[in-house]
Amino acid sequence: MSTVTDSGVSADLLLRLQVEALLTHEADLLDRWQLDEWLTLYTEDAHYYVPPSDVDGDTATPDTALFYIMDDRKRMEERVIRLKSKGAHSEQPRSKVRHLVTNVIVEREGGNLQARASFMVSRAKDVTHDVFVGHYRYRLVEQGTALKIAEKTCVLDMEALRPHARISIIL
Repeated sequence: MSTVTDSGVSADLLLRLQVEALLTHEADLLDRWQLDEWLTLYTEDAHYYVPPSDVDGDTATPDTALFYIMDDRKRMEERVIRLKSKGAHSEQPRSKVRHLVTNVIVEREGGNLQARASFMVSRAKDVTHDVFVGHYRYRLVEQGTALKIAEKTCVLDMEALRPHARISIIL
């Protein structure tokens, strides 16, 4: 049973609302191509993963499968620099994207905070429209009064990427 705060609101509900606010803020920053601000949501030792679509993305590890994306914080920073540069031909002009995040579930086990959410990312570019569907898995940490993302895994619930689909955006 969840504890109740002084205001009479469940602590579990407040935590879920805080996590939902973080995830929708992240989606909004990506939609508006505010990539530097997006990076500030992550810890200095963060990781960002996109496992391949031909394996179980919930159990795959970098040791057992070749991931589409397997970035540490340094690679995330390099990805942002590359996506913002004129040399990123796959994103000049940049894609029009819309991230939809729903069905947020939050679990706390001891000092660990895990979140899971369903997503749909729409990407329009060069008269092509791609839709990526799946679920996110997050490992979050509390830093002061704020939540930060320590790890994000984007599990694509798709059998395969279409031949012309590129993951040149941040899911």
